[in-house]
Amino acid sequence: MTVPISYLIFSALIGLIIGSFISMLSWRLPRALFAEELADLQDKQSDLPEESDNHSFRSIFFGRSACPKCNQTLPWYRLIPIVSYLSSTGRCHNCNEKISLRYPLIEIASMLLTVITVWHFGITTTTIYALVFIWVLLTISVIDIEHQLILDILSLPLLWLGLLLSTFNLFTDPVMAIWGAAAGYLILWILFHTFRLLTGKEGMGYGDFKLLAALGAWFGLSAIPQIILIASISSLIIGLAAVILQRRSMQQAIPFGPFLALGGGAYLFLGSELLGGFL
Repeated sequence: MTVPISYLIFSALIGLIIGSFISMLSWRLPRALFAEELADLQDKQSDLPEESDNHSFRSIFFGRSACPKCNQTLPWYRLIPIVSYLSSTGRCHNCNEKISLRYPLIEIASMLLTVITVWHFGITTTTIYALVFIWVLLTISVIDIEHQLILDILSLPLLWLGLLLSTFNLFTDPVMAIWGAAAGYLILWILFHTFRLLTGKEGMGYGDFKLLAALGAWFGLSAIPQIILIASISSLIIGLAAVILQRRSMQQAIPFGPFLALGGGAYLFLGSELLGGFL
C-alpha cells in the first residue's frame, strides 16, 4: 500500500508531539512512583537535568513545564518539539543553562518510528495499534536506560492489550498469545534464578520478565526465540562496544529492556522473516 506523502508529513508531526509527551512522561512517571528511591539519581547521572517539581501523579499530566535548572515556567512557544530546542540553541532562555539532549532525541526517535510505522502498515486500523505498541516501547526503553526500571504501569497494560488484540487475530491468535505471554515470562524467570543460583548475583529484573511476556502476548509463542536472539546479540554488541570505548566496566550492568523492545519492534515490522534470513 502506497502512503501519500501528505500522510507521512502529518505522521511526522504527530510523532513529534507524542515524542514531546514521552519525554515528559518518562521523566516524571518514575519520580512519581519512586520518589524516595530515585532521590539520589541526579548525583549519579549528572548529564540528566535536575527536577524540582512535585513528584505526584497530578503533576505528571497537569504540572506546568519548567526549566529543570531555574524552575522558570516555560511559555507555550518554548514547548514546540525540536523547534524550541534549536531556536534557543539548546539553552534555557532564562538562566542560560544547557538543556539535556534527551528531549530532542526522544522527539526525533518518536517522529522516525511513527513515520516508519505508518509507511509500513498504511492507513489502517492495524497502524493505530502498532503506533501504540511502538510509543509504549519507546517510553519503557527511555525509563529503563535512565533508571534501570521497567514499570508495571506500562508493561502490564501492554500485555493485556496484546491479549485482547489476539481475540481479533490481529498479530497472532489467542492460544499462541497466551502461550507466548507465559513462555516469555517463564524463560527469563528461569534464566534469572539459574544465574543467581550459580553466581549469587541478579542478572536482570522482574520488569524484563513482564516485558517479554507482553511481547509474547502481542506476537505469540513463535516470536519469543527471535525476540530473545535479537535482544541478546544487540545487547552483547552494545555492551562490548561500551567496554572497548571505556564507557563502562565489565562489571556494570546494562538495561535489557531497550534490547527486548528492539526485538519486539523488529518482529512488528519483519515478522519471522528476520530470523529466517539470519539462519
